[in-house]
Amino acid sequence: MRKQITQEMKAQVKELGDALEMKLDTATVLAEITLDNAVSGECAEGSYLNSRRAQSLMQAQIYLSQSITEDFFNLMELVEVANA
Repeated sequence: MRKQITQEMKAQVKELGDALEMKLDTATVLAEITLDNAVSGECAEGSYLNSRRAQSLMQAQIYLSQSITEDFFNLMELVEVANA
């Protein structure tokens, strides 16, 4: 029974780790888009995201950051339980 719990925990750790990696990559890409938009806002042509879209993008980044933080804490909790 102990081995089955360990395998289940390993599967959960892998799943959370994979989700965390995907979310971190998404957060990086969103940050790059936000930066590109800010830089292009200084050009004569203006930014490619209007203020409504830029605010929505920022809100998405906030939600994603909160989700990443929750996943990280859940992952650390699983690791602590597995090592106990």
